[in-house]
Amino acid sequence: MQKLLLPLALVAFTPMAALAMPVVGDLIGTDPATAKVALEKAGCMVDEFEAEDGKIEAKCKDTATGHDMEVYLDPASGKVVEIKDED
Repeated sequence: MQKLLLPLALVAFTPMAALAMPVVGDLIGTDPATAKVALEKAGCMVDEFEAEDGKIEAKCKDTATGHDMEVYLDPASGKVVEIKDED
């Protein structure tokens, strides 16, 4: 019975892991289409992009928590440099 519980637990929690928010250092991309796909795959549904203080700001909603988030990307590398919870 215990041999069956571990695989079931891993399968049950896999979808949640797939929807984890991006973290600082993740490579998202520099063009809006690529960045939107990567962010939404990570569980951050993008509302809009805008330039802010030399960075690309992605305004999105965390699908796991429902919080409004701001994810800041380095425009040269496409990496996440900062994440803010707006709730």
